[in-house]
Amino acid sequence: IYIPGFRVLAPFKWAELVLRIAWVYRKADAWHCNDAEAFGIGLLAKWLRSSLKLVYDCHEFESERNGKPAWLSKAVRRMETRHIEKAEEVIVVSPSIQDAYESRYAAYGMRRISLVRNVPNARAGNAATQPLRQNLGLKAEDFVAIYQGALTVNRGIETLLAMAPELNGSRIHLVFMGYGMLEPQVMEVVKSNPNVHFQPAVPYEEVLDYTGDADIGLVSVKPVCLSYLYCLPNKLFESIQAGIPVLVNDLPDCVALIEQFGIGARVVNDTPEGWYEALAEAESKSPAWKVQAIDGMREAQAALNWENESHGLTAIYERLQLQP
Repeated sequence: IYIPGFRVLAPFKWAELVLRIAWVYRKADAWHCNDAEAFGIGLLAKWLRSSLKLVYDCHEFESERNGKPAWLSKAVRRMETRHIEKAEEVIVVSPSIQDAYESRYAAYGMRRISLVRNVPNARAGNAATQPLRQNLGLKAEDFVAIYQGALTVNRGIETLLAMAPELNGSRIHLVFMGYGMLEPQVMEVVKSNPNVHFQPAVPYEEVLDYTGDADIGLVSVKPVCLSYLYCLPNKLFESIQAGIPVLVNDLPDCVALIEQFGIGARVVNDTPEGWYEALAEAESKSPAWKVQAIDGMREAQAALNWENESHGLTAIYERLQLQP
């Protein structure tokens, strides 16, 4: 029985929920466990029914995630060390995370690991309008840099906001598109700086049209943990499908990808001054960087889309079907 206000009962209610889920769904052919917590519940279900197949989908470096208390990170790593062998398949989202898991857990019986990145569907075609510029009153000749996604800590938003005074009087305009806890700080700068703008989040099917209306995308994740250092964020692939070059700070997998296709640049100095220098250099390119990078962008778009990437996921379940 749940009594509102009695927090002491919350752990028991949580345990009841976990047991109920494990018991009710234990007869499924397979569980797709989309983080460490789900994998823990999956292990309980597999204990109840040993023939249950588990796919452990690590959408981050699970034991090295930002914001996890130290005891929980240690518990996740201990669980993975002892039980990752019980997963028929492990999925990761970047090459560096794949290397880290192989280094940590190959000796502990990890069976098979696959890289399946969070890439969007291929873009059907360019937007007939300029929705971002129209909404924000930006001119065709303005150089628009866009940060899209969660407005939260350790994503580099504070650094970009600190850069904002350098943009005054230039044709460089900084756009934040999304929502989150740092939205009030963004709006405060928007009110005082005509070169900084806020675009509320749009439906996902419209994201690429808005992103493609910018001149350059920004990936500014702070590498405060290994999961962030090794990330390949959705916004990177969305910028690629939208057809705009990308500036990234020193995140090895992001840098490797943009250098592979020649569709962006690394921000060497991850400070307000460093980001401004990188943006000013991008803005000064002639012809426009979008034009210079068009061949590499087309190659990247053809390779990095869900129509291609999904083959890795379907192959996993095809292998599971062949198992007794």
